[in-house]
Amino acid sequence: MQDILQFILKNITTVPEDIKIDVQQEEGDTTNYLVTVNPADVGRIIGKEGKIIKAIRTIMRVIAIQRGVHIRISVVSENDGRGESTYSPETTPSIPADDGSITVEV
Repeated sequence: MQDILQFILKNITTVPEDIKIDVQQEEGDTTNYLVTVNPADVGRIIGKEGKIIKAIRTIMRVIAIQRGVHIRISVVSENDGRGESTYSPETTPSIPADDGSITVEV
């Protein structure tokens, strides 16, 4: 599954060598894929209104269903060393904070 996600992300981003995927096992049988990309590529991964990340999650969900597993994909990006912005799966975008960091949950 990680290889498929890596392949998709490499073909979307402008700096594919900065892609990092951490795999965490959560309670039960859910696997969480934490995707870290170059800050310049965060918008490319999320897309307008979150359409790209939703499409990626849909593709990965179909594969997960075929394999009988549960997954969650979260996008995490560092903003110029000033903090972390986390993009997780279940809510809508928020307004940027004053410190320059952005938290968007899709």
